[in-house]
Amino acid sequence: MSQAKMEGDCGEFPSRGEGMGGLVLGMMKKMLTIFGAGMMAVVVAGCVSGGAVMHTTVGPDPTAAKSDDSNGTLKVFSAKEKEDDVGFSFPHSERTDYYIYDAQGNEVKGVYNNNKGEYEPTPRGIRLPPGNYKIKALAAVGLGEWVTVPVVVESGKTTEVHLNGQWKSPSDTPGNELVYSPSGFPMGWKASQ
Repeated sequence: MSQAKMEGDCGEFPSRGEGMGGLVLGMMKKMLTIFGAGMMAVVVAGCVSGGAVMHTTVGPDPTAAKSDDSNGTLKVFSAKEKEDDVGFSFPHSERTDYYIYDAQGNEVKGVYNNNKGEYEPTPRGIRLPPGNYKIKALAAVGLGEWVTVPVVVESGKTTEVHLNGQWKSPSDTPGNELVYSPSGFPMGWKASQ
């Protein structure tokens, strides 16, 4: 046999000079190329998708009393991040920003500084006219990804979206009255509409 590669029914075979090491090295290069391309596809798909999109609408607590306000209130318990303004205040957690869109997908409001107070991690209540909206916020559980959630705002009521995995519904609540995240934790009440 010569030192050149031989063609066979199963593709190329290394000559005696290369031995099995050449075959294994070639296979490893191909596997790494395929693995790298696959990982790149996952990364690109993750960047393009913009996170999870929920399809079940979150609404206000059906048992809560209704006020006389013609608007409704939205509270989003988004992920928290640690703030440490060196020299000016104590380290504290702040809820991350989120965005509110109308039913057509137009941005209605960006909610920045989502804390009720500087050291209070309760989210701010945002007054909105009654209607259907979508919010895009950072979830605090799972991979900490952006999630888009449809919500309904009703006059005189408060709609809460819990993306922190810590909300507990009343123990006697039937599961079909709640909306669950992709990670399986309850996020809020299912809208009655």
